[in-house]
Amino acid sequence: MAKITIYALHGNGGSPEDWNALQSKFPIAQYDWKNIDTYSNKWIEEIEKEKTKVYIVAHSWGCYRFLKVAKRLLHHVEKVFLINPYLEQETPVSPVARAALGLPILGKKLISSNHQKSYGDFLAKMISPASIEGLKPAQEAKSRLSNLTLWQKALDGKLLQQNLPLDSQDICTIPGFAFFGGKDQVMNVDRQQKALRPYLYVHQKLIADGGHALLWTHMDQIEKEIKLHTEKIGYFAGSQERNNVISFMEKHVMEHAGKIALRWADPQSLKTWDGNPYNRIQHQEINFKDMEERIARFAQGLQSIGLQKGDRVIIFLPMSLDMYVAMFAVQRIGAIAVFLDSWARSHHLGASAECVEPKAMISFNMAFQLVDQVPEFSTMPIRIMYGPGDKMTHKFEDLLKQPRSQIASVESEFTALITFTTGSTGKPKGANRTHRFLSAQHHALSHVIPYTEYDVDMPAFPIFSLNSLATGVTTLLPAVNLAEPSPKDAALLACQILHENVNCTTLSPSMLVGLANFCAEKGILLKNLRRVVTGGAPISKDDVEAFYKIAPQTELWILYGSTEAEPMAHIEGRDMIGESKMKDSETVESGVNVGEISEDIDYKFIKIKNEPIDLKTTSWSSLEVNPGQVGEFICTGDHVCRDYYNNPEAFKSTKIMGEDGRVWHRTGDLAYIDSKKNLWIVGRTNNAIERKGEYFFPVQAEVLLKRLSFTSRCAFLGMPDASLGQATHAVIELKSEIDPAAFDFTAARKEVQRIFEKNKVPLDQIQFVKKVPMDPRHHSKVEYAVLRKILQESPDEILGGSR
Repeated sequence: MAKITIYALHGNGGSPEDWNALQSKFPIAQYDWKNIDTYSNKWIEEIEKEKTKVYIVAHSWGCYRFLKVAKRLLHHVEKVFLINPYLEQETPVSPVARAALGLPILGKKLISSNHQKSYGDFLAKMISPASIEGLKPAQEAKSRLSNLTLWQKALDGKLLQQNLPLDSQDICTIPGFAFFGGKDQVMNVDRQQKALRPYLYVHQKLIADGGHALLWTHMDQIEKEIKLHTEKIGYFAGSQERNNVISFMEKHVMEHAGKIALRWADPQSLKTWDGNPYNRIQHQEINFKDMEERIARFAQGLQSIGLQKGDRVIIFLPMSLDMYVAMFAVQRIGAIAVFLDSWARSHHLGASAECVEPKAMISFNMAFQLVDQVPEFSTMPIRIMYGPGDKMTHKFEDLLKQPRSQIASVESEFTALITFTTGSTGKPKGANRTHRFLSAQHHALSHVIPYTEYDVDMPAFPIFSLNSLATGVTTLLPAVNLAEPSPKDAALLACQILHENVNCTTLSPSMLVGLANFCAEKGILLKNLRRVVTGGAPISKDDVEAFYKIAPQTELWILYGSTEAEPMAHIEGRDMIGESKMKDSETVESGVNVGEISEDIDYKFIKIKNEPIDLKTTSWSSLEVNPGQVGEFICTGDHVCRDYYNNPEAFKSTKIMGEDGRVWHRTGDLAYIDSKKNLWIVGRTNNAIERKGEYFFPVQAEVLLKRLSFTSRCAFLGMPDASLGQATHAVIELKSEIDPAAFDFTAARKEVQRIFEKNKVPLDQIQFVKKVPMDPRHHSKVEYAVLRKILQESPDEILGGSR
């Protein structure tokens, strides 16, 4: 594990030595603890030069000093620990005293006189209700405070805070913790807590019996808190319990056992719901303590039937309490959870079983009936039935009756979870998510979408639920069936947002659009949402603008990522809308701006190559495109999946092994970076159209098609052509309310051609189809291979002839 760097900022009237006692509790092999002179500005520049993120520990006025420059250091600091933060000046220096202090002789006398009268009283108040006897750090501080020079610095510090108070421009999303002493005699705790409140991501904790010197009187508690939140789960050397990601759940039980972990719609209430979003659906819930207990007992149940470290266990359940119980219990015993989305088709089941050779599967009766027809499951010995059924070896509820299990020790790069790609461009691949990878992904997501302790999150995808649970916020499960989108989904989501105190949510683009359309139609404003996250497929500016109309106060973050690397980039919707240079509504940019690239990855752009890349036979200089040119976007980092489980061929085609041992992931996305360092996606490498030796990409064309009044879904793709190499085809699915028998296909084609000519996009063929096939996970991305097959082999799916 790399060393953890901590910068410690002393309070006003203090010195770097104030931290010596606390610092001694942190082993130098693991921590690089730097006690700095808070009065200087050198520490700010030092932090900016650090190669990795640092932690800040600050006391009293030192907390003010840090927060005054926190915005500048936002991307350099991982977390902050504020001890007795004194943020707002309570006893300012009067104008008369300030004038007197400005006089050389009189000022020096005033400072000297005040020093002799005050420093002892100041120290007594600081350590109260403790006493100086037996408190060695306080005795040492008294000796330092007797120095007049330090008192002069203290006065300068007070005037600095008075002249430059914290204001609204200083507020930022820096995360961390603040500790207040309930018996503090130096400051008004209520007033200082109120001053800290605008910093939503700093969690406040009150130590009831503490005073203003918590760094000396409550060292053990402060030490425990700092270590708890600086030592990264999954990053320890060797085989340790602390590498097991179930430790996130254990941490939350220690901190807030009674807090609600999960909430979900009551099945019976859901069945009888009338579809009116203003009528509440009853919900059930479980706190962190009870959820952890359920996990620990189910884990022992798994061990009792012969499952052990390294065994692969397929979990094929809808999003629910027991889906997470099963996943976490498998990880708790050191086994490997193999997660299949509820939309998975039979070939996904077969591919997953062939890849992982499962020892067990946890699912429902219908799924076991299905796998009876899949040869790859014939040797699986354990079937754990969830719900009624008889095709099983064990019942889920029976395994919950065991005592608690121990947490298995694991290596950081030991596999914790396997998830599969959709397989839309070939055979599904099992992403190898190690314990360290999951921890790194959690931290990367936290840098982009941090939570406050008051948030209630409704993530529509399991991977984001894992992140919110790892953070410790209350997670609400959406009451929709992700496997089978329904016209009722938007009403269900609106109902939960309106009644269940949801202020954060993650939605696929199709869900986002559906919710916006439904709320606009019903005149519903979602006033409580502070943040919405979407991703997984392109989203247009039109859709972003539509969502702001029903939730004008929200932040809408568009995340760019994939199964192998989430997140890679992010942009707030207003920035996405505002950066457009296009004045004509009928013209669009050549790509989609996905914003700022994640600070947790390194990246490159390489030439289009549809074959494996080996740096032993080629070089980066021959692969990379010129700055600003379109190329395949590749990246590396702790939260970038290094390989695929039991699939070396997939590694060859999608990864590049760097000479330094780092693994680069080939995203398959074609992109470029602009002068403002924003990332623009223009299409996929396997969907780039090479027409007459020139490349054309789908994104711009599909935005144009989607804007047409008659378009429901659309695609722009290349089809084989003898003279052109590839011909460009625009494919359109009509809106459901349009009757094809009465539709004017000729006029529609003329309009499509006119728009494309205006945007200088060559168009060789325009076709209308009954359905444009979409990916089963997000229902937002076109399955181009399936569509090509339809166009070539299924003429009955084409409407209105071809042109």
